[in-house]
Amino acid sequence: MNGSDPDAPGSPPPVLSFRHLLTDAVGTFLDEAGMTCAQTADSIGELIVTLSRYREEGAPLFPMAFVGDDLARMLTLLGGHDPIAIGIGPRTRATIQRALKQCAQLGQGRWWALYLLRVPEGFAYGVFRTDPFPLAESPLERLRRVEEAQAGVVGVLQLADNMLELRAGGGLCRHVYLSGARVESASPPVILDELADAITQGVASASRERARGFFRRVLFEVMQTSHGTLVAVLPRERAGSTLFVDGIVLPRPLDVVALLDRYHGDATFSAATAVRATGQLLRGMMATDGITVLRADGCIVGYNIFVRHPESLAHEPSVVGGARRRTYEVLGAAVGTELTAAFIRSQDGDVACRRA
Repeated sequence: MNGSDPDAPGSPPPVLSFRHLLTDAVGTFLDEAGMTCAQTADSIGELIVTLSRYREEGAPLFPMAFVGDDLARMLTLLGGHDPIAIGIGPRTRATIQRALKQCAQLGQGRWWALYLLRVPEGFAYGVFRTDPFPLAESPLERLRRVEEAQAGVVGVLQLADNMLELRAGGGLCRHVYLSGARVESASPPVILDELADAITQGVASASRERARGFFRRVLFEVMQTSHGTLVAVLPRERAGSTLFVDGIVLPRPLDVVALLDRYHGDATFSAATAVRATGQLLRGMMATDGITVLRADGCIVGYNIFVRHPESLAHEPSVVGGARRRTYEVLGAAVGTELTAAFIRSQDGDVACRRA
C-alpha cells in the first residue's frame, strides 16, 4: 500500500486548518488594496488571530494596528502624530508577536496606535499618537473615509471577542469572525450606529451628526470591556417610565448636546474638559449594574436602574441567558410604547439593539 495514503493504517490523520484559508483571503484583500505580498498576508493573518482575544496579564487589550509602506502618508491619512520607533524584524509571525508584546499596552484608550511599516529588512514597528477627544475621529474612522482604494494603508481592529475589522481605503473592508458567531447578524459597528441614531433622533439637525459621533465613540469604548451593558432610550418628551422600579434617576437630565454645542461654538479648555468628563461619566454609568437610561434628544436620564421581570419571562423557552438577557427582553417588549430603543452588550461580547 502506498505510504502516502492518508487512510493507511498508522498514517497521521488529515489536518484541517483555517489558517491557510485566512491567509488566502487576506492575500486577496491585499491584492485589491494594491499591497500584494505573501509574507504580509501571512503576517496580517497572524495579527488578526492574535488580536481576536488579545490579553496581557489576563486583561483584554484593544490596540489599533496599521500596516503601510510610507509612515508620513500613513500619519496624514490617519491623523497621527509623533511616531515613536520601537523595533524592527523580518516579515514573519514572530515579528508580529514581538511588536504586539512591546506595543499593545501603549495603545489603550485611543491615545496611541501601533504601526507596522514594510521596509526592505521586514517590518519596522512602533506607535504613533492619536487624538482621544470624543469629538475627534479615530484613525480607523478616518481610514473608512479615504476614497482611494489603493491608499497604501491597511488597518486591523478588534470589534469584539473573535470579531475584527480589516480595512483599507475606497470602502474596502472585511469583517473577520473567528468563532461560531452568526455572520448574517448585524456587525457591532452597525448596531452601535443604530443605537447612536436612536439617542440623537430628536436632536436638531445642526447638532445631530456631532452628537452621533460622540455617542458612537463612547459606546464603542464601552464595547471594549469585559462587563455587560444595558441601555434604554426614552422618547424625547419622557422624563421616566413605569418600567423602572429602582435606580438612580438624575434630578435633571444631563443635556449632552448642549455641552457639545458649547464646545463647537467656543473651543475653550473648559468646554473641552466638560466634553471629555461627560464621556467618562457615561462610560462609568454603563459600567454599573442595571440599565443606563438616555433620551432621544441626547440627554442622560439615569443609571443603575432596574425593571420588574414578569413571572412568565423566567419560564419563556425562547429567552436564553441570565438576568441581563431577561431584562433586555423586558426592554425590547416596551420598544415602540415606553421606549424608542433597547440595547444589550452581553458579558461574552454579543450585542443587539431594538428600535421602534
